[in-house]
Amino acid sequence: MKKSIFILSFLTFLFASLNSASQIKVPKSSDLTGATGLVLPSDKATFEKDFLTALDPGTDLGISGDNLTKLLGSNKSYVTEIIGILGGSDSNDSKLSKLTGKNKAWKTAATSLLGDSTAGKYFTKVDKQLQSFKSKYQVAKMFL
Repeated sequence: MKKSIFILSFLTFLFASLNSASQIKVPKSSDLTGATGLVLPSDKATFEKDFLTALDPGTDLGISGDNLTKLLGSNKSYVTEIIGILGGSDSNDSKLSKLTGKNKAWKTAATSLLGDSTAGKYFTKVDKQLQSFKSKYQVAKMFL
């Protein structure tokens, strides 16, 4: 009986430890490196172009013309909103909160438009395309 209780306690402790270690770390403004924080890069036009290129779904996912047009419009609005947030004068905490909300809303809208399966493939593709974007623009690591 004592052995069973000990094993059960040990397994509970082990499960709790593994569960807490696997939780996603949400970035905080204190995670920002450098003095610039969450600011719009100086070359706004190139930032916008690079961001839109990284979000481009291409033609290999089988997205219908109508949905592709809607997605591209949604991506354009998303990028415009992100640029507006980064160019604003809010605190880093406020900007990060807004960026996180916009990112969630964008993913929800894309999933609603494309369906779970195609959206999953799209997000995987975008994640790969964003790697060079994240390297070029340090601020992108905080919200993408």
